[in-house]
Amino acid sequence: MAVRRGASRDARDKQQTNPLDSAGDVYALNSQIIALLQQDGRMPYSTIATALGVSEGTVRNRVRQLIDENVITIQAEAMPEAFGYNFNAQTFIKVAGGADIDAVIARLAAVPEVFYLTSTLGRFDLGMATYHQSHEHYRTFLAAHCYGQPDIALIETCMVLKVHKMKLQWNLEGERRPGLRGKVHS
Repeated sequence: MAVRRGASRDARDKQQTNPLDSAGDVYALNSQIIALLQQDGRMPYSTIATALGVSEGTVRNRVRQLIDENVITIQAEAMPEAFGYNFNAQTFIKVAGGADIDAVIARLAAVPEVFYLTSTLGRFDLGMATYHQSHEHYRTFLAAHCYGQPDIALIETCMVLKVHKMKLQWNLEGERRPGLRGKVHS
């Protein structure tokens, strides 16, 4: 009886395939790692590895790559209220004609009270969210950074009464996002 050596070798190769050989598998692993880190950003890599059935080194490498590729950050988030910043405002800005919008953005982005700054389409050019210690603090902020500035034509202010949802976590199940594919390394 003849034994085909190639057949048993093919069977062994199929059993020993790397679970991260395809881009889909890498995407799924990245998504699962991110989901666990969103639950607890301090979760040990060993715990993540055990939960996902991969090595701790694989988790460490995937997290490092996700950070290096600007897909995720891992940081402590301070709650503004803990530091006396109980007042949240939104300010919409129309940049003056002929002004350098990038210079306005750079100036406002450097202000500590500004935690969110966006370029927008529509009536206003910029949207800015800020935290303040009081109404007076906000008025002082506007006087220093918005009112009377030659590169700002118009502002509209909006006091935030209550934040109902501020979610910085994403449900990645079933979605395909380019940044999560990562590179498949041999």
